[in-house]
Amino acid sequence: MKSGLTLFIAIFMAGCTFMHQDFANYGKNYEKIKLHLLTIGDEKQQVVSKIGEPVNVIGSKKFENGTVEVWSYEKWHARMGYDQKEEEYWLYFLNGKLEQWGRPGDWSKEADRIYEIRYR
Repeated sequence: MKSGLTLFIAIFMAGCTFMHQDFANYGKNYEKIKLHLLTIGDEKQQVVSKIGEPVNVIGSKKFENGTVEVWSYEKWHARMGYDQKEEEYWLYFLNGKLEQWGRPGDWSKEADRIYEIRYR
């Protein structure tokens, strides 16, 4: 009986360890995105050093006078059974410098607008 209980506890603890390792390497951000650290004009490398690597590069478009690139950052909420995306922000860069950021639905065609505002 005693060895059976010891075996059960050992298996249970091993399962928790594997679960923790899986959760740690899940590839999702569960921490708050520290947007307050960003400053308009930050270069891409500065942004990465302040808030980490982007989850995704949404897109990039080259214009006559420069390139617009859009990065995505996400914050997830751990839930029983499935995780839920809690927040998503898009960062817009023009020629490698941060121009603006916000939620994806805030601007439908913002990449073109950035270009128009800067060069027209």
